Amino acid sequence: MMIYWYFNSYNNLVKTYINGRDFWRPVLDRSGSDEQLDEQELPDYISDIFQEQFNAFFNDPELQKMILWQVSEPNPLLREISDERESQADPIIKLTDAHFDGSNINFRAVLALMLGGIYYVVWHASTNRSKICGIDINDERDREALQKAIRQVIEAVWNAGGSTQEV
Repeated sequence: MMIYWYFNSYNNLVKTYINGRDFWRPVLDRSGSDEQLDEQELPDYISDIFQEQFNAFFNDPELQKMILWQVSEPNPLLREISDERESQADPIIKLTDAHFDGSNINFRAVLALMLGGIYYVVWHASTNRSKICGIDINDERDREALQKAIRQVIEAVWNAGGSTQEV
């Protein structure tokens, strides 16, 4: 009865809970002021976001379970939450489009792989404490190496996007 009193429905309770725990919500909420970023600042900005996302996901088992739930079963509410997140992220990603215009690099695809890779590596490390490609992010040195790799990949792709070469 209290759920309906405060949230009107179970779905509103779930949506409120997920939005309150979601890493991306505060990042996307503050992104309105970030639209004035200079093009040279974007690689660091994007790297910082993905490094923060890696840390948040690694350190929050509850967040890991929420994302796993979102990708493991069809659910209209979870789809709605994902779609909202995607539409809120689009203005940030659009800031990068001009840099890659005319190149053969799809930076959006790179970011999608980066995000999926972060989820996968963290799920393996937290679930079975297993390594991926010899990297064990339960070890601080390997975790730092992965953090560094996030920045290196984004910078390498960004630098290649300013030319006609492929990565």
